Amino acid sequence: MPKDTVLTQDDFEALLLWFSPDREEAGAKYEEIRNGLIRYFNFKGCSEPENLADETINRVAKKFSTLDTNNSNKHITFFYGFASNIYKEFRKKIEQKTVEIDPNLRDKNDEDEYKQKENKYHCLDKCLGKLSEMDRHLAIQYFCKEKSAKFEHRRQLAEQLELKMGTLHVKVHRLKSVLRNCLENCLKEK
Repeated sequence: MPKDTVLTQDDFEALLLWFSPDREEAGAKYEEIRNGLIRYFNFKGCSEPENLADETINRVAKKFSTLDTNNSNKHITFFYGFASNIYKEFRKKIEQKTVEIDPNLRDKNDEDEYKQKENKYHCLDKCLGKLSEMDRHLAIQYFCKEKSAKFEHRRQLAEQLELKMGTLHVKVHRLKSVLRNCLENCLKEK
């Protein structure tokens, strides 16, 4: 698929004039067609519907002088004809980029990464096991929520433990330091 067909000012002016001699009406028709093309490419599941819609309009405008525009076809008919071809080109391009991977083959890096993660989880579990029941519960509860939910959860945790938020943060900071040292030593052994 040729990248970004260049549209000249003359081609664009001829296209707008074909839509309507009234500039406002022509602009509205242009937007209507462009939005219809975007919906078309969206419906087809294309990743860049706006770019494909613009490419379609550019190609129609470039070929406008060779099109038989005197028949009773609606403007959009020409665009959908071109859009269909552009969609086929898009699919072909995607298929060329798709590489089939044999699921039985594993990349050595994937195996190494998996092994590293497995070692980290094993060491984390081991290190958490060395903490007192209360400290282990605190560490797990403190980090169990994400994003905005974690703030409310941590506030409730501080209330349950009858601690101020600052005290809770200091306690968790100390626990993190202990866990970090334990993890580093455990991973060195692996």
